[in-house]
Amino acid sequence: MIGIVVVSHSRPLAEAAVALASGLLPAGPAPEIAVAAGTTDGGFGTDAAAISVAIKAVDSDAGVLVLLDGGSAIMSAELAVRFLDADLADRVVISSGPLVEGLLAAVTAAASGVGLDAVAVEARQALVGKARRLNPDGATSATPLRLQAPRPQAKARPVSLTWRTPVNNEHGLHIRPSAAIVTSLRGLNADVLISNATTGRGPAAAGSLSALAALEIRRGHVLEARITGPDAEKVRNILADLAARDFGETSGRRRPPRAPREPAASELAVGNGATPAPTASGTQIVVGPIHRRTSVPAVDGYHPGSPKIEFARFNDAVEEVEDYLDALALTRTASAGILHAQALLASDRELAHAVVGRITEGFSAVDAVVEHLTGLARELDALTDPYLRERAQDVRSVRRLLLLALMRKPLAEDDPGEPCVWLVEELDAATATRLDQRLCLGVITTTGGAHGHGALTAEARGIPVLTGREDARALAEGRHVAFDPVTRELWLDPDPTLVTALERLNAERMEAAASALSRAHEPAYTLDGRRVLVEANVSSLADALAAAAAGAEGSGVVRTEILFAARRQAPTAEEQAEVYVALGKTIGGPLSIRTWDAGGDKPVAFFTPSREPNPALGERGIRTMRKARDLFAEQLRGIAMAARETPIRVMFPMVTRPEEVSWARGVLDEALAGLGPVELPVGIMVEVPAAAIRAADFAGLVDFVSIGTNDLAQYTLASDRTNAAVSRLSSLDDPAVWDLIELTCRGLPGKPIAVCGSIANEPDAVARLVSLGVSELSVRPPMVAQIKQAVRQVSE
Repeated sequence: MIGIVVVSHSRPLAEAAVALASGLLPAGPAPEIAVAAGTTDGGFGTDAAAISVAIKAVDSDAGVLVLLDGGSAIMSAELAVRFLDADLADRVVISSGPLVEGLLAAVTAAASGVGLDAVAVEARQALVGKARRLNPDGATSATPLRLQAPRPQAKARPVSLTWRTPVNNEHGLHIRPSAAIVTSLRGLNADVLISNATTGRGPAAAGSLSALAALEIRRGHVLEARITGPDAEKVRNILADLAARDFGETSGRRRPPRAPREPAASELAVGNGATPAPTASGTQIVVGPIHRRTSVPAVDGYHPGSPKIEFARFNDAVEEVEDYLDALALTRTASAGILHAQALLASDRELAHAVVGRITEGFSAVDAVVEHLTGLARELDALTDPYLRERAQDVRSVRRLLLLALMRKPLAEDDPGEPCVWLVEELDAATATRLDQRLCLGVITTTGGAHGHGALTAEARGIPVLTGREDARALAEGRHVAFDPVTRELWLDPDPTLVTALERLNAERMEAAASALSRAHEPAYTLDGRRVLVEANVSSLADALAAAAAGAEGSGVVRTEILFAARRQAPTAEEQAEVYVALGKTIGGPLSIRTWDAGGDKPVAFFTPSREPNPALGERGIRTMRKARDLFAEQLRGIAMAARETPIRVMFPMVTRPEEVSWARGVLDEALAGLGPVELPVGIMVEVPAAAIRAADFAGLVDFVSIGTNDLAQYTLASDRTNAAVSRLSSLDDPAVWDLIELTCRGLPGKPIAVCGSIANEPDAVARLVSLGVSELSVRPPMVAQIKQAVRQVSE
């Protein structure tokens, strides 16, 4: 019996037509019918790859008839036939008959057992009866019959979506994982059809265990679910959760752990990155020839295969990238956290879903990786928070590695033959960890900023980096340059006189850096004997490790929204406590944990704030938490649990008025009620000018404050520091910003006052900050030793 494929711009229309045709058949044999309609996001459109898969699904030696609604459906169907093997394409007929009437006629004829040609004729002539009835004279210009019945109101379009996932279960979707799907979706108001998108088998009702088993979805195959109904979103979320746990068969990694490859001898020779070279501080002036590197591999010459082949290539590329990053992490302990995070990103299920979805739409694996990861990086580039915006670099790093793997090129770049200055568009962490300090004098990037993981990794290894120099993009290979990473000056073709002067300045700077490093683990006292704590800003365990190695006396701000940003489910109090305790024990000093600072410009996967036209001035920090009280309370419980094992303070961000602190303390008191006595000082971030001006109003509510000078400057000067057009106005050294710091210190006499913004990293600003009453400075880990040394030179 022939098979039939229904192609339409609308999935609901096609499925309704199939239901009508099937319902009119008497009991007995019936042709197999597949639907290829709508877009993957539930919208209107047609998809050549989906049509091709549908044809394969219903194919038999008797042939396949394709019925469609017109427009782009015709072109998509013709393209789909070209995707097919020649012998299958020869037994496919694209019908010119009407979609609904043609389907009714075709199903009836096929059920009677006639061949493809006869069924095609029946479909093509399906309108003859209607035409004779409504246009008996046969005139083509006849006025159509118009009925005067009232026009019915359009019904709400049902929610309809498509979701795909690769199946990683060792034995595929057998009885146990199939049963997990059936039982998990019971009682939901949605129609769910499951197909094997790799073989084209299906669809099958998700409520039928035997039907799911018959799909023969094996390991590596792609499961496709087409979901329609009010609970469609809920069904997709349940399926995503099941897939993350391999449909109940494991709660661990996406695939079994691999034995890491042994690092090459050349990698071991570069060093493990745990400590910089003895004379390298990352602040040394660099002189040398340019060596150009590209950030985007060439993909010319890639030959796409069938969707099945592209799925396999993508999976192999993911595994190769994971192996590479895991092996780097073994030999580069200081960057292990960053590298493991990038390995997780490469194997991320949502990434796999998106890429697989594009492959099934007809994209090659290369094009699918480029389109999805480039789009994701652009979304991150658009964020206003500079730290989170730099995470786009991690996405582009994974994109680069996946493309190299797909092109069957080495993931590790060859080292140049002589010492030189690297010129790259962007420096990623994987590249930074492999830089040979004997051959890489320094790095110039044409995009990106100082908060990127690549720049931070290189700096931690003592390699100078000059970021965001668009003016260096055209520098030719071999051209001599010099740059100062401290003053950010760049010199082209430096003459001998300049080189001599730079070498002299370099020697002085290196001597000062060596002196600071020698005392990095000593406390910092001013010349008058006043102690100033020098702490580190922390967003990961890797930051804590670097801070401890640098001599930090604790953490002045733990950015929890970044620490847990990759989590799709909100971490429990117990999970958070475990991480906070690990950070405290690693850094060996007290932690100031900032509660969730999520909002429109600081997204986290487990919390979706409302969209706002100006998120920086909207619901952020404590403002957002007032609408997510349970999430806030769970975090406070986790912080309190950790405080029983390691010294911790808690502080609330984006505070404007005292009543916000009163509300937050009320939630904290409830969280503490069931835990018994816990020592947990409470503070606020001073980022809003109103809080600085009225600092005294908070005296009875806080034990300490921390001034976030980056946001304080932005809000005081009404200038977005990420907007190049006004960034010159957003100066941390503006007198108005200094006035607000002074007002904060005066308004809270006797309270510990910390500064955790960029100005704390400036040695020249230390004396003024201390003289105003600042008692703690929280800085980037590599700056700890220098800031301590600056404190020691302060005379009040």
